[in-house]
Amino acid sequence: MPPVRPYLGLRSYDADDRHLFHGREQETENVRALWESNRLVVLFGQSGVGKTSLLRAGILPRLVGEAAEVLPLGRVSQGTAFPTAGMPNLNPYTYSLLSTWSRATSPAQLTGMTITAFLRGLEDQRDRFGDPVPLYGAIDQFEELFSDLPHRIGYREDFIADLREATAAVPRLRLLVSIREDALARLLPYEQDIVPSGVCRYPMLSLRPDAALAAVTGPLVGTGRAFAAGVAERLVQDLRTVTFTNTLGERRTVETDTVEPSHLQMVCAALWDALPEDVELISFQHLQDHADIDRMLGNACSRAIAEVAARHGLAAAELWRWVKAQFITELGTRSTVYEGISSTAGMANSVPRELARLFLLRADDRAGSRWYELLHDRLIEPIRAGARSWSGVDEEPTHSRNALLLRTAESALADGDLALAEQYATEAVRFSTDPGDGRFRAEVEALLAHISAGRNRPDEAAERYRTAAAAFDALGDLPAGGGALASLGRLLLLQGQVAGAVDELASASARLPGDIELRTDHALALARAGLRHAAIGVLNSALAVELGNVEALALRGILHAESGSAAAALRDLEMVERLSPQTARRPDVAAARDRALREPGETGQPRP
Repeated sequence: MPPVRPYLGLRSYDADDRHLFHGREQETENVRALWESNRLVVLFGQSGVGKTSLLRAGILPRLVGEAAEVLPLGRVSQGTAFPTAGMPNLNPYTYSLLSTWSRATSPAQLTGMTITAFLRGLEDQRDRFGDPVPLYGAIDQFEELFSDLPHRIGYREDFIADLREATAAVPRLRLLVSIREDALARLLPYEQDIVPSGVCRYPMLSLRPDAALAAVTGPLVGTGRAFAAGVAERLVQDLRTVTFTNTLGERRTVETDTVEPSHLQMVCAALWDALPEDVELISFQHLQDHADIDRMLGNACSRAIAEVAARHGLAAAELWRWVKAQFITELGTRSTVYEGISSTAGMANSVPRELARLFLLRADDRAGSRWYELLHDRLIEPIRAGARSWSGVDEEPTHSRNALLLRTAESALADGDLALAEQYATEAVRFSTDPGDGRFRAEVEALLAHISAGRNRPDEAAERYRTAAAAFDALGDLPAGGGALASLGRLLLLQGQVAGAVDELASASARLPGDIELRTDHALALARAGLRHAAIGVLNSALAVELGNVEALALRGILHAESGSAAAALRDLEMVERLSPQTARRPDVAAARDRALREPGETGQPRP
């Protein structure tokens, strides 16, 4: 009987799996070297790229044999077994971190303990020369610090202050935080709060072909099995190869530059499980018989779609059709899909968000909007095959023609053809005869409002935004109604109707308290209405939620400069310079900085 499977599938590697962990030698050595020479290392990458495995099976075990003290991998999540209810003075982030860093301390003894007190309580370890050895502390999934509820913002700020105190009080401490790439911007404003200097960032990418080959062949050492010559190379090539098929049946094949680690592990684990027990040399025939990559990826897609469909009360066939129709173009390539006020291409926004969590889709936030696409080109054919297997099971939804017209209108709008977009959106309304299809009508009304605004018909656009907001309110969807009011307020602000803009943006902000861009626009409207101090108050509350929001910082800096608060203005504008040099060069921002610098300092002279 062959030994235990040497591939872990989608499970993260642990220290006990380090003999199976291959293909990340360069990243392991690079991050280890950076960690040795910097007080704070930020390891970032997309979800599922293998950051946790790199820490557990690569970097931390490599440090254990050196003259160093290495803490267990830490977390700041709330998933501890010790009850925290009824402890008002307990910082859940600090407690969670110390619970994971602690090896023997009783959980009860950690309540109320600071990070500094915990680290000072560790046994002082020294090298053979009598000098203190470095203390390495890593915190995984640091994005959890920024994804919590608003009432935990104070805990987050206190936790950052606790980390800052610890790095100052324990000079031998070297921190590493691992964070998803899409949350990196939330961390940037805090880096110099944690350590004033000695910060570096390291991006973790998908596997290069040579690293993917090592990840395929390395785990087989000592198992009694091996790949025949060229077989492992073929497997990696297959993982890189993507075939695009358009609606005319025309096919073209390309090779990508990288391999998704999750896809590699999934395929290798399935291949191992399918091999007959007496196989010692894995051949091309075994690869052909047992490593159908499209089928394996299709199974993973099926599990994700089944889970999301069940959770949202959808028919699996409907969700398959939606994913295929929206995320694969007629040319057989990946398509990007816009997240609307309450729905994404006719589906509730919670659906694509769940599919992104399950690694089927990837979310991309840009220009204030969120877009989705398939995680990788390699998923195109499995999605098409899966959708075909469900075709004919259920009848097409009765609103499919309307949905197609709406999607065509959205595509025309994206292409800048406003006349064509309006034509299709109007047709969508005409064919929507179901009186119960209120959400669809509300979405179309919001789209027609955008089109009217783009075609310089502001009064018509304003009326349509109000109609859309009322329609969403009637459905009980206050956030979607808030989105329509936000668009209305921005339109009024552009038209110079400042008083109306203030009212609509205030109403929208009350419905969407977490929308920092909206709060910033509300503050801008207040400032233009001459209510500068009220505007600064709105920006203060916005930046308490998201300290690193560049636009909010820039506007607050400008308003402070106009108010004569030079020191406050320079604090904000210097952070803007650090976070976004391009924004700092914008004429209004640069002028505000110059104005603040001309204000007399404490000596009565202009600031240097």
